[in-house]
Amino acid sequence: MLALSHQQGLLSYTVCMVAALSVQEVLLEVLVQNCQGEIENSKQTRMQWSQTRRKWAGVGNSLLLGDPMVLLRAVGAAEFANRRGQLLQFCTDNGLRHKAVAEIRKLRLQLTNEVNLNLPDLNLYVDPNMAPPTDTQAKLLRQILLAGMPDQVAHKVDEAEIKENEDKLKWKHAYRCAELEEPVFMHSASVLRKKSPEWVVYQEVFETTKLYMRGVTAIEPEWLPVYAPALCNLSPPLVDPPPRYDDTTEKLFCHVTGTFGRAAWQLPTMEVEFPPSLDCYKWFACFLLEGVIFPKLKKYRSSLLSVPKTMVKTWAKLQPRTDILLKALVARQVDSKAKLMEAWKKDTSYLLSAYQNWIPESAHNDVALLWPPL
Repeated sequence: MLALSHQQGLLSYTVCMVAALSVQEVLLEVLVQNCQGEIENSKQTRMQWSQTRRKWAGVGNSLLLGDPMVLLRAVGAAEFANRRGQLLQFCTDNGLRHKAVAEIRKLRLQLTNEVNLNLPDLNLYVDPNMAPPTDTQAKLLRQILLAGMPDQVAHKVDEAEIKENEDKLKWKHAYRCAELEEPVFMHSASVLRKKSPEWVVYQEVFETTKLYMRGVTAIEPEWLPVYAPALCNLSPPLVDPPPRYDDTTEKLFCHVTGTFGRAAWQLPTMEVEFPPSLDCYKWFACFLLEGVIFPKLKKYRSSLLSVPKTMVKTWAKLQPRTDILLKALVARQVDSKAKLMEAWKKDTSYLLSAYQNWIPESAHNDVALLWPPL
């Protein structure tokens, strides 16, 4: 997690989060009760704690970051209180175990020192005024947690998949964890309890009257092939919806279905980067001919001797022009805009003759003059 955080500039948050998740029982749930009056006070206090934690969780991606977001805000606020000499009172008022907070601070300092030893130019430090992560940063932290704990993903049980009446009661509001046969639940103390997201990653499972998850973060199923590819079994690219070229990332994308984990949980249809394959070359050629990748070629689209989608037809080899273009791309392993531009740096005439096979001879000279069509 720390390595991925460095790439995204989130090390301060991840160090804090790792330290907080490493310590047990940071957030208190109950008070010692001796009489009826104290029981009533305890209920009020727990309600105040709960309200504070919901406020710390925030909205949007901050809320979806879930329990680790609450810990981030709690540790950040505790660090500020400690600087003012008010740590013990802060912990008492907000339901934090003082010894746990002190232990987190030690771990945070240790991790910060370790990071600085390995990355001396970074100059990381424990900032008592560390601002909460932005919505974008919170989303990246969710992805980092998934990358760090891909084997601790849980999937909410759909009641439609439970057939027996007895099982329906047992599995109501439950999640499935890869390594457990019994249902696992979201604890009432989790800030994600009401939202009850379909896919989550959790820190650990503990048992009281039932099995509960601790340290829960919501994740998106389309992240699983990216951050937990070894646990995904994806279908070949779907024909419908068709693949597309994205101008912003300059990459090809396609839709796939699949399953996750040994239990083969069904994944929804999702868009992913087109996997390396012969079909990827074919679709790249198709978008090249359509003028999507290099707009200068758009004016020749209406003059093409075959429609661009001929490239992806099963009978494409029956037309020599499709085979020539495909072989030219495969020979130099060009299946992206970046790779094609690199190829043109070495040979400005690359693909010219292959492209000219697609247009009338009367347009050959015009194309030759603008080639490469950058």
